[in-house]
Amino acid sequence: MMKPAVVIVVTFRPCRPLQVHRALLRAEFALDGPGGRLRDVAVKIRHPGVTESAFMDLNIVWKVMGVFQSVLHMAVPFDRAEFDEVIQAQMDFTREAFNLQKFSRNFRGEARIRFPKVSPKLVTPEVLVETWAEGKVISGILDDFDNSCQEAISAISQKKRLLQNKLSAILYDMSMKMMVRDNFVHGDLHGGNILYSEADNHVTVLDAGIATQLEQRNVAAFGRFLHALCSGDAERTVEHLQRFNMSTIKVNLAELKADVQATMDKFMGPLRQDPDRATNAADMFGEVMFSMQKHQMLLQGDVASTLFTISISEGLIRQLDPTFDVAKRALPYIVQHMPKLGLSLAEAS
Repeated sequence: MMKPAVVIVVTFRPCRPLQVHRALLRAEFALDGPGGRLRDVAVKIRHPGVTESAFMDLNIVWKVMGVFQSVLHMAVPFDRAEFDEVIQAQMDFTREAFNLQKFSRNFRGEARIRFPKVSPKLVTPEVLVETWAEGKVISGILDDFDNSCQEAISAISQKKRLLQNKLSAILYDMSMKMMVRDNFVHGDLHGGNILYSEADNHVTVLDAGIATQLEQRNVAAFGRFLHALCSGDAERTVEHLQRFNMSTIKVNLAELKADVQATMDKFMGPLRQDPDRATNAADMFGEVMFSMQKHQMLLQGDVASTLFTISISEGLIRQLDPTFDVAKRALPYIVQHMPKLGLSLAEAS
C-alpha cells in the first residue's frame, strides 16, 4: 500500500466553503525536493457541494446588487456572465496553484513580497497543498491597535503610524507591479489574505484563486487610460472609456465628458490649493463608473475586473494609511514599466 504524503495533521481551521489543515509532509514529498526542509504545509480542502451552492449564492448577490443600484445608485457597468465565471473559477484549486506559481515567478528576488510554494504533484480541483506561512494577518494587526488600552495610546499611535507606512508602501509597490509590469493581478487583496512578518519585514500573500489579466490588445490602451485617470485628464479618459465600451447604445459624448470633467474637478481640483492632499482614487473611479452606467455603457470584462481589483487594493492601502495618494503615486510606475506608451510625468503636471 502506498504511504500517504501527509503524515501529521497539526491544526484545523474551518473556513467555509473550505477547510484549512496544518500538516507535515513526508520527507520524500518536501516542497523543495526529497529530503528538503519545506515540509510544514497548509492543506486546503474544498467543501463538498460548494460548486452547486455557489450558483445560488451568486443569484442572491445579483438580486442584492439590483437593490443597491436602484436605491444607492451603485454602479455595475459590466457583464454578469463574465463576473460569474471569474468567481466560480476560484473554486478550482488547480487554478489557484497556477496563480501562486506565476506570482512567485513574477516576484522572484523581491525579499519583501512572498507567495506560498505549492506542490504540483498533490494538487487537485478539491485539494491544494502549500507551504505554511508564518506571520499575522494584517486585519488582525489593525484590530490589535484599535483595541489597545487608553494609557498606551501615544506609543501605540506612533508604532501604528510606522507600521502603516511600511505596509502601505510594500502593498502598493506589489499591486502596481502586478498591474502595470506583469499584467497579472491578485483579485482579492483584503487584510485577511495577507500575512505580515515584522521580524523580516515581508508580506506573504494567500488565497490567489482570483487573478485578473487584461487581454493583450487592451494592455497599452489601459495603461494610457490609467495615466489619464490618475492625472485628471477628462478628455483622454472619455476617449478610452469609449474604446472599452461594449454597449451598442449611442452615447451622448458631450454629456459624458461633462460628467467625467465634474468628477475630475471634484477629486483633482483641491490638489491645486493643497498639493500634499491625498486623492481618493477608489471614490473617483467609482464616480467615473457611475457616469458610464448613467450613459448605459458596458465595460469589457477584463477592464472591469482590473478596475475592480484596483479598488480593493486601494481600499486596503488607505485603511492602513489614509494619507496615501494612490493616484499620484501610480504615475511613476506607469511611466517606468510601460515605456512603449511614450508617456511622461510631465503630462500629469
